[in-house]
Amino acid sequence: MKTHNYSTRGAILLLIVSLFFSALVAGPAAGADPRSPHAVAPSQSPARLVIRRMPNLGFNVIVRLWIDGQPAATLGYGHTYHGFLTPGRHVLAVLATPRSRSPIPWEMPLNVQSGQTYIFTATGGSSGDLILASGF
Repeated sequence: MKTHNYSTRGAILLLIVSLFFSALVAGPAAGADPRSPHAVAPSQSPARLVIRRMPNLGFNVIVRLWIDGQPAATLGYGHTYHGFLTPGRHVLAVLATPRSRSPIPWEMPLNVQSGQTYIFTATGGSSGDLILASGF
């Protein structure tokens, strides 16, 4: 095993630390893809999304929330989801577990405007399925 003297170790450590900090500083600027569908222009602020869970769904019923096909939240009794969305079209989906009348999540499209707040309540629909209702 080859050993290094203290000055060589110090130089190697300094090189590693400087590479780490240069990557840390350059990383966010280099990693932002302006063509990304979720990239937000500086003049556009994200919108707020609030999803409340209606208490009368039952104590053991869990509301699963997806945004654009990606899991976003699991809402138990008395919980509320607070998040942000980029401006543009999104799809919100909810499913009651463990007992759902349909194994397919209920979906709704949402055209999001910059800086707006969207508030929905996860509640039972007329057919007994879980839906997102606005204005509650």
